[in-house]
Amino acid sequence: MQGVSVLRDAEGNAKTLRAGDRFVIPAGFSGTWEVLEPCRKIYVVFEQKA
Repeated sequence: MQGVSVLRDAEGNAKTLRAGDRFVIPAGFSGTWEVLEPCRKIYVVFEQKA
């Protein structure tokens, strides 16, 4: 993660994300991603086999 963003869930709970932060967004997440400074994200999608 580079830059600064705010991740806000459907209930309005917010987490400010900054350069170097690591975080998990759970399956089924509903919310917004507000960009405060230009961002670069590297992400992985994990799905368990049934």
